Amino acid sequence: MGRMESIWGDDWAEFKPERWLEKDETGKWRFVGRDSFTYPVFQAGPRMCLGKEMAFMQMQRLVAGIMRRFRVVPALAPGVDPHFISFLSSQMEGGFPVKILHRETSHSN
Repeated sequence: MGRMESIWGDDWAEFKPERWLEKDETGKWRFVGRDSFTYPVFQAGPRMCLGKEMAFMQMQRLVAGIMRRFRVVPALAPGVDPHFISFLSSQMEGGFPVKILHRETSHSN
């Protein structure tokens, strides 16, 4: 279902985080959840993953901490496309190499 053109459009294979974001009244981006039956990463209905909310909180905390201090950029060789493996947990074949670049900041923490 994660690759169905009828659900995600003809650009389903492109990395587009804006699929799950929309701007609020102040112009800030905010997360917009999809129907659990449309995007069943944590399953749906009576068999929904009990750790879903904790996983989302941990992910948000981790990403916010990283993105505040670093830029994460893909480090793939030119012409190489990552290959997604659908398994018990989602993963990329051979991993997904990235470069971590320290952000330039005008203030100290």
